[in-house]
Amino acid sequence: MYHLSEAYLMATFICLLCGYLGAVILAVTSLPRMAGRYSDDKAYVGLIDLYWRSVHRFAVIGGLIFTTTGALASGKTALPSAYALMLVSLAGLMSVAFFVSMQTLPNVARPLESRRQDTLSLSNWILITSAILTGLVLIAALVYVLPGQFTFWPTAQ
Repeated sequence: MYHLSEAYLMATFICLLCGYLGAVILAVTSLPRMAGRYSDDKAYVGLIDLYWRSVHRFAVIGGLIFTTTGALASGKTALPSAYALMLVSLAGLMSVAFFVSMQTLPNVARPLESRRQDTLSLSNWILITSAILTGLVLIAALVYVLPGQFTFWPTAQ
């Protein structure tokens, strides 16, 4: 008999991670543009500063939750320890990239003209993009192991 509960837990983890990354991608790509269309410059800058800080905070906290969950579950799973370490490392790398991006957010005290042009610097975009791509690699690694994970488990005697 195979341990289907572990497969269901891994599938749940994958679904939650996909929802989390989808929310981060939506928050990074489309919502700032919509806010810029319907507000004046002064309101937009104040709103977008708050918005980027909350998006980064959400990304960091979510990444830490996934990293912690993966680290705690790695000792209980039947996956090989090297593969579990790779999964935890990917989740940790995603969290670190979001955290470093949060630390390099533009200063709120800059003049309005310079902040309107570049709400996020190139380094922030590179870090956010690399964190999202790392999360997608993590999803691919989890999906890769899900169908074949029964080969890791011994059958019941």
